Amino acid sequence: MGTVSALPGSCVPGNRTVNTALVEALRELLSRATAGELQSFIGTGFQADGTRAAFWCDQHVNVYEMLGSLAWLQAEYIHKHTDGTR
Repeated sequence: MGTVSALPGSCVPGNRTVNTALVEALRELLSRATAGELQSFIGTGFQADGTRAAFWCDQHVNVYEMLGSLAWLQAEYIHKHTDGTR
């Protein structure tokens, strides 16, 4: 894993405050996986030291469905964090 440099106007996480919303979302995903509902997962995030964590685990039979989900998630993330203006 390498160090991630912030682009102008953005900030790299630097604290170790617990993100309770993240913890709850991960618990929900774990609950779904434990119940056999969640069959594949791709995720990424930033750690307190500024490095990126990326993870994938899948048994999904259709790679194109996962790629479509990633494309949608990318567009949704950009829209949410830029209000669709950047």
